[in-house]
Amino acid sequence: MKARRYFSPSFVLSLVALFVALGGGAAVAATQFVNDAGHLGGKSPSYYLAAKHFVSSGGEKFLHVGQTKVLGHAGHFTFSSTCSDPSGQPGAQQVTFDVTSNITADQDGNGGPQPAGTKINIHTNSDSMDSTQQAPLNAGDFDQVGSASDSTEIAADGQEVDVFYNDGVNWPAGNGSAAHDCFAGFTGFMG
Repeated sequence: MKARRYFSPSFVLSLVALFVALGGGAAVAATQFVNDAGHLGGKSPSYYLAAKHFVSSGGEKFLHVGQTKVLGHAGHFTFSSTCSDPSGQPGAQQVTFDVTSNITADQDGNGGPQPAGTKINIHTNSDSMDSTQQAPLNAGDFDQVGSASDSTEIAADGQEVDVFYNDGVNWPAGNGSAAHDCFAGFTGFMG
């Protein structure tokens, strides 16, 4: 008999956190969902997963070309981002979202356990990579990607971290915010 895996309450809450991090109308809907405890069997979200299990970069981290920044730590795992301009064309930067473990771990489904210290690229984003015939992007255009699926990291000791990333290039100036070459962040949970 084939076992079915249903989404756990913690998985649902991490999705809600992703939409809150991404902002806009999704954040309003997510907030209304979380505030309506009826959707959670009358229990608060903390009933299903202790707050100490939630992980986050603490919002978006901004980077300039040539910079690598640690976004945050979750147990054995360190998430980082690098902003570069491989073509040398102004506005054509790219950003990576990466993970490194301090012990042997299976990181983002990359062919089984990797030795401690192995850096795995989870996602790379740029205007040229996301440009399509229907929606062309030019160097310097704002581009943002939030993961449609989670990145799962499993350490040799069984510790598991599931994160949802958000990364992009050419953050525009406005509403009191400066322009930024690249940005990245994450939210998720640790089991």
